Amino acid sequence: MRLAYSFISLLFLVFFINGSEYLKQKELKNDYISGKITLNLKNAVWRLLEEKPVYQNIFIDLICKKGKCEQEVYGWSPKYNQDIDHQGIVTINRDKNAWQAQVSLNIRSSPFQMKSEQAEYNIEIVPYKKNLLIGSYTGNLNGRFLQGKVTGIVTPNQVKNISNHQVIKPQEHPRLVFRKSDLKQLREKAKTNYGKAILNNLNQSLQGKIYYDGYAPNGGFHAAGHCFLALLNNDNQVAQKAWEISQKTIDNFPSRRLELSQIVTGISLAYDLCYPLWNQDQRKELTKWLANQSIKLITGGGKNWNGGTVSNWNARARSAGGLALLAIMNEPAEFFPDNQYWESPNNFSLFLNTALRNIQRYLDLAIGDAGFGTEGDLYTRESAGSIIPFLHAYQEVLGQDLISESHAAWFLPNAVMRMVKQGDGVYIPPYGRHRVGAKDSLFAIGLATLPEQFLPAVFWFFDDYFGFPGNETFGVGKHTPHDAIYALVGYQEDTERKNPTEVLGKNLVDRQKGFYVFRNQWQSQDDFVSSIYLKQQPRVGGWSFPEVGSFRITGLGTNWAMAGIGDGKPESENIINLPQAKPWETAQPISFFKSENGSGIITMKTKEISIPKSNPPLAISNLRSFAVDYSKSSGVPALFAIVDIFSGANSHQYFQAKNWTMHTEGQVTIEGRKFTIKNQSGETLQGIFVTPKEVKITVEKNKQGNTIIATGGDQFFVVMTIQKKNAPPIKITGDFNLDSRVDVGNQTIRFLNNRLVLEQF
Repeated sequence: MRLAYSFISLLFLVFFINGSEYLKQKELKNDYISGKITLNLKNAVWRLLEEKPVYQNIFIDLICKKGKCEQEVYGWSPKYNQDIDHQGIVTINRDKNAWQAQVSLNIRSSPFQMKSEQAEYNIEIVPYKKNLLIGSYTGNLNGRFLQGKVTGIVTPNQVKNISNHQVIKPQEHPRLVFRKSDLKQLREKAKTNYGKAILNNLNQSLQGKIYYDGYAPNGGFHAAGHCFLALLNNDNQVAQKAWEISQKTIDNFPSRRLELSQIVTGISLAYDLCYPLWNQDQRKELTKWLANQSIKLITGGGKNWNGGTVSNWNARARSAGGLALLAIMNEPAEFFPDNQYWESPNNFSLFLNTALRNIQRYLDLAIGDAGFGTEGDLYTRESAGSIIPFLHAYQEVLGQDLISESHAAWFLPNAVMRMVKQGDGVYIPPYGRHRVGAKDSLFAIGLATLPEQFLPAVFWFFDDYFGFPGNETFGVGKHTPHDAIYALVGYQEDTERKNPTEVLGKNLVDRQKGFYVFRNQWQSQDDFVSSIYLKQQPRVGGWSFPEVGSFRITGLGTNWAMAGIGDGKPESENIINLPQAKPWETAQPISFFKSENGSGIITMKTKEISIPKSNPPLAISNLRSFAVDYSKSSGVPALFAIVDIFSGANSHQYFQAKNWTMHTEGQVTIEGRKFTIKNQSGETLQGIFVTPKEVKITVEKNKQGNTIIATGGDQFFVVMTIQKKNAPPIKITGDFNLDSRVDVGNQTIRFLNNRLVLEQF
């Protein structure tokens, strides 16, 4: 798991306990300062606010290898201005116990101005604990003397150099998805059965409507698709058609950076692919346009903008801007605009690194260690669709792999673990806004840069769903013809295929975000996939939904427990909803167990919520234990059990109403303490409440199906089975409380020591 920038500030407390002399007793070995080193300088930048200086921390990032560091460094102070990365240089000196760094940074106060003030910092660092550094600094910024504490953390460098990479020559194109030297091989791939299918889908997509405006403009993608065909076939007529689409796309200029980012991505690809076929004036015109748009996307700021680190706005804009820069890198100076941003050749490095660093921070903080996104599935998908092309191009142009060691490596494996067949298509049980998730085009775009260890599982899945014998789209979207470029480059016919079970197992755990997936197999639409989201690491600055402890259950082609409408209200989640209280903010895991058959038990506890302005605070928390059983010992393919316990001010009127809620697409009938969900094929889910003893179950119609609501107490214990035929008998022994024993076939379910227990596990 990548460590957040904010974490290292916790080390401030230890520095002056016994002074730095104690710390200097530890020898500072070269291996200790290898990797990415992030230093947090407390109160190291300042500005006047109402005639008074206000101080903020700044993070300085260095890339080092065995004590030797790259001279170029960058600083970032999110409270000073989150849209700016401050460029500088560093000089390193060291003795046996201490490490001295002299850092000179160009501090800019506004993303719209290149003017800067030079800050000088003299930093001394000593080792503290494993991968941790601590020390102090003195410095000067804009005539003011500065001093304070420094904490640091050493993490592995996420960048891997590509062996045998050939340096890009000036005006060498194509370069963003493949190199000129790859063109012969691509033409051969186009003659294969899968190549013909990909190009057939490309042509079908190009026959579709071009949207030059709206929320999803795709004119740039159409231009790129035509340019790809023009390059493959050396067809100037098609290249001219691509130029006309590009011009019309540019003329329909959007007001928001979200739409601009999609346009710039497409035009960057078209520019790169058609460069050998367009004339000098055309190249020059688009170089200027891309240069100007890259500045708008990378600098951020202003209205209609969210530059928060975890925001998809940040990810999509900075990725598109970075891709544009990689497209126009090394073009003649006269091709660039005559403005402040391009006065210095050094600014190109500043802008490109600003884009890159924003993406790296987004991947560290917004995306979990198994690919789950803080903002939910739709915005994660949209971000990944921009990030992957940028990082792919970075690899082609600069020879550095930025995916394999980052959380971006998990975009596709995360989707593979969660996707199931439904009818003629595929479905991912979603979390977050708009209730949609990863789709086929993300696979097409991501195949070429997928880490090697995941290839057998992802290609098995890709063929089965999108290739042969799948739907044969090869991931080329109806409105995104540029997918075909990546699909033809990335598809590998001779790569070994393995059932994902052999590569990924049957459980996916994102420990950073608190997301757990339980799967029984990869075979057909009868596959069972269930999941639960703890919202373990909520982040400020992006979309957030009340999904703490919300679960999904899909199997036999049916969404038995699904997301409600994406209105951001607690009652639209599968949780215990407290109508009068604010939603749960987050939860932490207490215990987790998993089995090789995909079964698992996760127990979590929410952060307390309190009554506003109560003194002393009156608060309540929820313990939820979620058990999944695919062992078939119960006599059915899937069994689920859920326990909820509340602690705190349960009896207070503010917290008294508690609604156990589950949304389903099936038809619901209720009989006493039982409820039954039936799908169109006659298969059923049967649930029974062990407690509350006097439970009341109701069902309400909604836009997507039905909502089951249970009330009647402060503790809930429900057992559910899913079956194709008759539901098995469920035997409850006890007084309908948490101490009761539940037997289903040969499976016994108990609640012991604050967690669910399955005897056959």
